[in-house]
Amino acid sequence: GASFRTFRVLWMLEELGMPYKHVPAMPQSEEVRKVNPLGKVPVLVEDDGFALYESGAIMTYLGDQYNFSKEEDLSALVPPAGTRERGLYDQTLSVLLTELDAQGLWIHRKHEALGHFFTYIPEAVSHARKYFHKTNRTLIQQLKDKEGPFLLGSNFTAVDIVYVHCLDWSKMIGWNDKWKDDPTLSDYLNICKSRPAYLRTKEIRDEEQHQRQHLKESGTNDTKDSSSKL
Repeated sequence: GASFRTFRVLWMLEELGMPYKHVPAMPQSEEVRKVNPLGKVPVLVEDDGFALYESGAIMTYLGDQYNFSKEEDLSALVPPAGTRERGLYDQTLSVLLTELDAQGLWIHRKHEALGHFFTYIPEAVSHARKYFHKTNRTLIQQLKDKEGPFLLGSNFTAVDIVYVHCLDWSKMIGWNDKWKDDPTLSDYLNICKSRPAYLRTKEIRDEEQHQRQHLKESGTNDTKDSSSKL
């Protein structure tokens, strides 16, 4: 649901101030497979039927199309193509998605949290945790080198959305032991999480979790994930 990668896209849409419809949909459901052959969420579906999946691709596309955050700073959420800033954006996004997420957090989810589906592999999870911390040290150093307050310097961008989400995910599974007392990250998270768009997205997530808990208590198993539609 909105707790996982869909949260990134919802936050991006809230930053852009765009009207959208948040559509609950089960991963691997027929509804999702119609727009993503991999059966995963999130998926962005526009009014003319154009569909795009993978959270990083969706966020970059939205940034290229609609450009500026509607929040107070009016920063470009995705730097213009062909600039050095865009090169650093693409590099940082790749590290976040392919290293911190796919080689770290997702290994925990796949082989521990969802081990009953994918098999439990404790050794893989242990190595993934170490790799997560190694990669995160590089990102923390990037924050310090840029003299912040954000990953690319003075402007908040879509890579900050992904990084905050990954840090929250790591905290949820107890992988925050190496970074929880880092003052640079503490300041960074406070700044990012004070953004009105983040707070609105958090409200969406909290309401979804509340509804899910209510269904669970009432004996209805209707756990869903999400897609977004412009």
